Amino acid sequence: MRKKIAPILAIIALIILLSPSLFLNKPTAAQPPKPINGVLDLSNWSFEKNGIVSLEGAWSFYFNRFLTHEDFVKGVDVIPIPLEIPSTKESMARFKPFAGNKFYGTMRLVIKLPEGAKTYGLRTDIILTSFKLYIDGIPHGEVGKVGTSRENSVPYYNIHTTYFNPESNEVELIYHTSDFTAEDCTIVAPKIGLASQISQKVQLGLGRDLFLFGMLLIMGIYHLGLYIMRTKDRAPLYFGVFCLLFSLRMLLVGERFLPSHLNLSFLVYGRMAYLSVFIGFAALCGFLHYALDGLFAKWFVKLSITLGSLFGFLILWIPYSSADKLLMIYAVFALILLGYAMIRLVVGVLKRVPFANVVFLGFAFLGITFINDFIYQITLRNTPSLIPLGVSVFTFTQAYTLSARFSNAFTRAEQLSVENKSILSELKLMNGNLESLVKERTSDLQKALEEMEVMSKTDYLTKLPNRRLVFAKIKELIEQKKDFYIGLADIDHFKDINDQFGHVKGDEILVLLSAILSAAIGDCGFVGRWGGEEFLIVLKTDQLDTILGKANEIRRAAAEYWHADIGKSVTITLGLCQYRENTSLEVLIASADEALYRGKLAGRNQCVIST
Repeated sequence: MRKKIAPILAIIALIILLSPSLFLNKPTAAQPPKPINGVLDLSNWSFEKNGIVSLEGAWSFYFNRFLTHEDFVKGVDVIPIPLEIPSTKESMARFKPFAGNKFYGTMRLVIKLPEGAKTYGLRTDIILTSFKLYIDGIPHGEVGKVGTSRENSVPYYNIHTTYFNPESNEVELIYHTSDFTAEDCTIVAPKIGLASQISQKVQLGLGRDLFLFGMLLIMGIYHLGLYIMRTKDRAPLYFGVFCLLFSLRMLLVGERFLPSHLNLSFLVYGRMAYLSVFIGFAALCGFLHYALDGLFAKWFVKLSITLGSLFGFLILWIPYSSADKLLMIYAVFALILLGYAMIRLVVGVLKRVPFANVVFLGFAFLGITFINDFIYQITLRNTPSLIPLGVSVFTFTQAYTLSARFSNAFTRAEQLSVENKSILSELKLMNGNLESLVKERTSDLQKALEEMEVMSKTDYLTKLPNRRLVFAKIKELIEQKKDFYIGLADIDHFKDINDQFGHVKGDEILVLLSAILSAAIGDCGFVGRWGGEEFLIVLKTDQLDTILGKANEIRRAAAEYWHADIGKSVTITLGLCQYRENTSLEVLIASADEALYRGKLAGRNQCVIST
């Protein structure tokens, strides 16, 4: 197992090594001075050595007034409020001279810069929901449209970066700002630095966001493809949804690539950002449930999906000013689910559940970074942004988990394939043997059936047609409208032969006479055994000149054969009757029997035709 985890640990180590330059939003190394009453003294600050400065501290704020550089040159009669930046609804409530959170105003900060002509950069994130920047009275861009009411202001969601060359070492920053939409009083401290530093920060941030976007997008599409090919396993589905949602989020947060290139409503971007969290977290829980089957209870995934769907629906319909409250409520449920997930993952690691240790590692990274950034979202302090690092580690670890699961499945499939080939070879051999056995048994059965067929139609002793077959042949002649005679032949004094020489000798004589009669009749008809010492003979008249002549020929053939073992010949008496249309077989046979009887009375060894 250690060999399997080694590659993923190497990737995590590489990500952590790269994180200071790529993923982390680092604070400055040294602690810079802070603004006091709207003035910041950076005259002794070395930007080259100590880096960018976050303008956190007490700015001058003028509620519900838009003041310009000229106004301050002339002098204003309004006493400013020393507003602590960054600000939230709670922190601003201490300074705001009214209860509501819909307002506009002017933020002002005078900065004393180090001596020397340099080009500076200023990066502004959130200043309420819209702002317009002036540097030394010169407009330097606007995000949204500031106004004095909801009707004449337009909120927007973007980061603004500008560069300037101050004419002196003292520069004045003025922000006209307003919020009639979010009502959360959020102001994030702008950052100032040398132009090269700000530019590098923007480029690194943009590169980081696009890297994460591309990585998550590819991961998402790939795992959704895996799910489409194998719908029984839902882990790739939930992981794919998570990756796609957070790939979208990477374009909404950070450098806000999407808002800076696609001009959509502030509400659209804001609600999309919340949706990516609600639905993305539900997808994350679904992935954990299905990736580690049996480790998480069913209520875990059902509750997470229900909450994600419910809060996702609410964020689309509630007033945007209530979005933060909704997020806080959701955070309570999310923390409970996170706690449960961590406990179950620890249990999985202790029980050596497959891949539980890798999932735990990635999930722990993600959980820590979520908590860190959630605290940042509440306090807006200049803490490092760890969410890109957490998402990267989590994505790689879980992608490794899914890949390993599929790899194990393929390995098992290959093993089964080898086993199946062996079994198939054995089955082919068995099948060949079985086919030979079946052929042999089929041949035996066919022979038995043929023998049974013969036995059902022939006499077992003489091998002549039995009464059943004789009747069938006679019916064929009748159907073909043929003329024929039916005769009954009886062996003369056969009882005496049986009594004198035994039944075995009698049977031998029956067999010999059967062959003699068949040969004598030839193509003129056929003979069958009627029973005992009697034979039934059928003669076709269309093949005879005279029926009586043929009958006597048959009789003489029997009489002329000398049976040496009994010392005499054996004669027969034959009674014949002609078939007439619509005459039943019973009548014909009775007539032939009557003629036979007359032949017996006349002295035997005779042929008698019924008239």
